[in-house]
Amino acid sequence: MCGIAGGLTQSGISTSTLNIALDALRHRGPDDCGIFRQRSVALGMRRLAIIDVAHGQQPISNEDGSAVVVFNGEIYNYVELMRELKSRGHQFRTASDTETLVHLYEEYGPAMCSRLRGMFAFAIWDERKQSLFIARDRFGKKPLYFARTMDDGIVFASELKALRPLLAEAGIGEAINPQAIYDYLSLGSIPQPSTIYRNVECLPPGSWLSITPTGIRQECYWRLDQAITVSELSYSEAKERTRELVADAVRVRLRSDVPLGIFLSGGLDSSVIAYEASKVIGPELQTFTVAMPDRRLDESAVASRTARALGIKNEVLTLDVIPERDLINLVQHFDQPFADSSAIPSMAVSRLARQRVSVVLNGDGGDELFAGYRRYVAAAWSPYFRYLPNFAAMATANGLQYFRTGRRSRCGFAERFLRGLSSSNGARYLHWTNDLLKEDLKHTLWKGPPQRATEEWLDSLATEPLSSLKKHMILDGRVNLLSDLLVKMDMATMASSLEGRSPLMDHHLAEFALSQPDRYLVHGNRTKCLLRDAYAGLLPDEVVRGAKRGFEVPLRGWLTHNLRPMLFDLLGRPNAFVRNWIDGRFVDTMLNQPPTNNFNWDGLMYSLLVLELWLEQHSVVTPVVTQSSTPSRRSPQLVLAWCPRVSNFVFHRTSSVLERAISCLLSQMLRTVLRRGRAQQCLTAERWQELPLCPSHSASLGD
Repeated sequence: MCGIAGGLTQSGISTSTLNIALDALRHRGPDDCGIFRQRSVALGMRRLAIIDVAHGQQPISNEDGSAVVVFNGEIYNYVELMRELKSRGHQFRTASDTETLVHLYEEYGPAMCSRLRGMFAFAIWDERKQSLFIARDRFGKKPLYFARTMDDGIVFASELKALRPLLAEAGIGEAINPQAIYDYLSLGSIPQPSTIYRNVECLPPGSWLSITPTGIRQECYWRLDQAITVSELSYSEAKERTRELVADAVRVRLRSDVPLGIFLSGGLDSSVIAYEASKVIGPELQTFTVAMPDRRLDESAVASRTARALGIKNEVLTLDVIPERDLINLVQHFDQPFADSSAIPSMAVSRLARQRVSVVLNGDGGDELFAGYRRYVAAAWSPYFRYLPNFAAMATANGLQYFRTGRRSRCGFAERFLRGLSSSNGARYLHWTNDLLKEDLKHTLWKGPPQRATEEWLDSLATEPLSSLKKHMILDGRVNLLSDLLVKMDMATMASSLEGRSPLMDHHLAEFALSQPDRYLVHGNRTKCLLRDAYAGLLPDEVVRGAKRGFEVPLRGWLTHNLRPMLFDLLGRPNAFVRNWIDGRFVDTMLNQPPTNNFNWDGLMYSLLVLELWLEQHSVVTPVVTQSSTPSRRSPQLVLAWCPRVSNFVFHRTSSVLERAISCLLSQMLRTVLRRGRAQQCLTAERWQELPLCPSHSASLGD
């Protein structure tokens, strides 16, 4: 595991600039540093020694020095590849997985990527062809940022903080990408391949890019949706094959020349990993579990019982988390706005684990590839509601919002399910996942240049002729998994020089899982059926049958207590940076209303706070404002977004179930009128503000 940086430009990259970039990656590779420079090309790396600790220094070249590589990640099938390449006459100087890359490139060229099994981002300089070849693993576990230079070259790095000095030397500005912020307000992260900077992008997962004297070429060598086949296995055969593939994925990921352990929660995924690893390592296997102060979030007791049942070691780690301090540190380290609050405990547990081991296995990817989220139940059910009129779905959803005790309660799930039914694939995804800002409200609050709706981008990702369930799972892999969960795991672990490995994201296992019939994955309201049943009887029942619980923090408690002063100090000030991007009146409303269960108040407030901290740290200038921030008359879309205020007004003046249903239908009729563009004929901004509202009306702003 390493951090890499470099580039190919006509003027070249100076050694001093490359060293500055590599210093920014020291946390990714504290054990060694190496540089290769030759005229217009420069490659550098920081090494975290895992395989062939004594001899695996980089950069590494082939026999005659015509191909040179720098590499971040692990190639799990390097033993088999090395054996094959030696039989073809290639000579190895080390026993490292890195050296297999240059010889594999000699043998297969860009087609080498399809033969790799692992997580990787690497760059190979080909002296004979005068070309630079960079590639990224299938799922995008390892990051690789790059920018095209004005002389038709590129500069690249494992993290944005290391790319900045290379950008400066190449004369590339760090202009903010407004579309990235616009999408962030709906997703809570910057969706790849975009970045927060206009001129910088991520190499997409499963892709390679080649820079030759004739130009730049980029290709995709793998996509999960294109690897899906039709399985003809019986359910019993599918369970057996699942165990075989999981066992093999764990086996190759146990290859390490340094101490190794497992992050063990009380959930199914990490328990499956621990079970398979225990069969290889035995009772000496080390596992680490986090003890959370909130008993509702604490799984340490279940994890400890699982470890005892498997006969392996388990250490319960008590986290030292100070929300204010750790949030500031997180924003500084992550380089881009990133609003997954579980990144804070992830960084904390990685610091503790690094004191004991250098490599940890985790259960990442199990929910996305075996349908473990409750939203997959919604996706599986949705075809049965295709004849339900949209107005009926929305009217029912509007009524349900008054009875739910939280967005994750049964009533809240039903409401978001119904809202999603009447939406496009992209809007449905937002309703069923983060539930942050949607386009109908977001574009009325936006003060920057006009941007493409996030829902439109999501729609463009979900065009495959697949079932509703598979389509949603593929969308999760391209959005939430890629730009949130994998970013979190990579940045959190590497901040402490800890390598994280995810066996359940082995591409052979992923292709198999998504090729199974939908009924093998979701049955009724039961999720992750195939994986659960494959390990039934091998793991404790409380793990196999347990409900899905994420690695979460008590976010509402933080926002209303620990982080409350920071919220008001930063977001409440008139010159807050976020007020340059979104309407300040909305920020004030969010700050001054009590926390609500009617939408994801916690997630939205945390997203705004993280964005403000990031903008402040980077002193971002005000965007170009293209619309008035104080309109004399609300636009139809803004009235539409705040339409629940009318239904609140009616609802709190009715008592019977029939009257409540009528109020919801009236609200829906008003929405229809507004969608047809007659909002300004109905209500002026002044008249809107005169409407008598119940005290909790502002709770509906996020729906």
